[in-house]
Amino acid sequence: MKDIMRNKKGFTLVELLAVIVVLAIIILVAMPAVMSAMDKARRNSLTNEANELIRITQTAYSDDVMNSKVPAGKSYCYSIEWLKSNGFLEKNLTNYKGSVLLKATSGATEYKIYLSNGMYYFSGVEGDAIEASKLNPGKGEETLNTCNGQADTLRSAITNS
Repeated sequence: MKDIMRNKKGFTLVELLAVIVVLAIIILVAMPAVMSAMDKARRNSLTNEANELIRITQTAYSDDVMNSKVPAGKSYCYSIEWLKSNGFLEKNLTNYKGSVLLKATSGATEYKIYLSNGMYYFSGVEGDAIEASKLNPGKGEETLNTCNGQADTLRSAITNS
């Protein structure tokens, strides 16, 4: 019985501290790579969502024109909130704020995107020029839901127009 009590197996404090130091060094070496990958994923995600919002806005505009809700040939600002509340956007984009400016001219339709994910934003980037290199750092919230005031009609959840 005394032999069992004297047998003290376990780790010393120095051994535990050595393991903690090694783990800390591994984390410090790996952290920049992980942060860089997360940043790239945020940028790519915002770019993909911007392209998808333009396609969704095309659908919403077509629906509006077909149902005589808006006259053709003007410019319209479709906010994310309006697209959600009217059933065009089913995704849960809680971190995203923004809108799409649609200008319908004779025979052509132009799009500009105003979109933010809280870390990066597009501010008035043409629909056919959306790429990660056009992103700006920051929130850019001053013009996101109003298309920078460039639309004849604002289609937002606030106005419900």
